Amino acid sequence: MDRYTPPALGDWRARMALRGGPVTHMIARAGWLVFAVLCAVVMVGVAALYAANPGEHGADNSTSANFVGGLVIFIPIGAAIGSLLGLPAQFAARSWPRTPTDLERRAARAAQEHATRYATTGLRPSGRWARAYERCATSVTAYHAVVGTVREGAGRDWFTGIGETLDLELAEALRLARLGESLAPEATELDGAALECADLLRAAETSFAETTERAASIALDLRDDADFVRVGAQLEMLAAQAPHLRAEGRD
Repeated sequence: MDRYTPPALGDWRARMALRGGPVTHMIARAGWLVFAVLCAVVMVGVAALYAANPGEHGADNSTSANFVGGLVIFIPIGAAIGSLLGLPAQFAARSWPRTPTDLERRAARAAQEHATRYATTGLRPSGRWARAYERCATSVTAYHAVVGTVREGAGRDWFTGIGETLDLELAEALRLARLGESLAPEATELDGAALECADLLRAAETSFAETTERAASIALDLRDDADFVRVGAQLEMLAAQAPHLRAEGRD
């Protein structure tokens, strides 16, 4: 049987798709075994009842002998029944956490709409500068997908405001990538202004990715406006963590 692996927490998409508690994921990993053990435990009680009331077949045996005999007979039967019951439960538990909700589907569509805005116009396809910009755009697209999973309210408004800032920063990243493309379209070694562009984009890649990762973590804790007050400090940190390419460009 193939090994079940729950969604990795390091991936924002998996975090948003991760539903169900430890019990659900335990059943998803080995539901047949979980149910087999549970039914076997139940059969221990059945064996105890049998030992207390053995009927004609065990009337001549001691209570302990009847109990042991009951264990030998009933536990394998219970384990077999539990395994059969656990297989469909395991299949259902594996399918449910990874099935997107309507909210997640809408978020994915919104993220795709944002992605179409981040075209690498003016950059050589698969070139150094296009790849750097695409990594930034991927993180921003992911951020908007996270925002799409947050319910309407103060928290959603805060996330949306940060997303607008990220869009502006991404536009600046595209400008830097285009500048780098014009200065050093194919050079393997960079220097001067081209090197500065590359360093700024590299820092932006990290900042965009970290901002999206933190946003996904906060979104998991943000259930309603009451939670908005509780995670307010985290949201302020999120806003501060966003790239500041425009400010750096003015320095």
